[in-house]
Amino acid sequence: MDRAPETLVEAFPPMRYRALDGHAELAVAEAAGSAGSRPARVTTILAALYAGFGEASADQGAARRVSAAGREWLLQRAALRFRGQWEWYEAPCDACGARFDLRLSLTDIPRTGAGSGFPVAEVSTSLGRRRFEAPNGGHEEALASMRDDEDPRRVFAALCGLSEAAEAEAIRFDLHDLARIDAALEAVSPDVADSVEAFCPDCGSACQARIDPLTFAFPLVETLLREVHVIASAYCWTEPEILDLPVARRRAYAELIRAERGTPLSRGRRAS
Repeated sequence: MDRAPETLVEAFPPMRYRALDGHAELAVAEAAGSAGSRPARVTTILAALYAGFGEASADQGAARRVSAAGREWLLQRAALRFRGQWEWYEAPCDACGARFDLRLSLTDIPRTGAGSGFPVAEVSTSLGRRRFEAPNGGHEEALASMRDDEDPRRVFAALCGLSEAAEAEAIRFDLHDLARIDAALEAVSPDVADSVEAFCPDCGSACQARIDPLTFAFPLVETLLREVHVIASAYCWTEPEILDLPVARRRAYAELIRAERGTPLSRGRRAS
């Protein structure tokens, strides 16, 4: 008997935000700046910022169950809590290497819905008909840790296969099976753009500018700790007490202290 799919049935689930305090902001900052795999960092950020995905309460387990495209979409929406809707980004030209400014709204990045049957795709293979679930965050995390000599298509076949013998069958699938499985998963899965077409003002060439919120949208750990230090040194509050404050109030306290001391607070940002 096949196992039940773990991928949430809503490709782009309705989300509920958590109240944004210093604890959540610090978790986000540490994840964005960590050396962990990108999927693991995204999982941490989504669990820190969202209270729920659809009917499910949000924790790291739930964040892993969201479809791969749904996670990217949620990450883009999370970025809006820290940056405005319209922002200027710096993008490199693929042709001449020059860097140029690009104005973009994260709310306008296109996405496509899931295919029929989502989150499950049925595929005719040399071993018979088999069912596979659309890739989710847990699959992405596992794929990020695979060995260099492993075929990602076989890894996905093992991870996404709903058969009780999925891991063993992934080894037995021939190349035609793997191609059909790959095509079926692509057809059933939703998609969200992670790049936009732009034109280099220097050479006029068209290029694809990658938009990754992890590289520009979220706060820096050192900026948050600097605010904590300023408030602690003035009021003798503990770090947990300061992080308990809503973000807007913590920043207001820090700005008042620095203004009183004649040293305006510098808010660092990740380079885009």
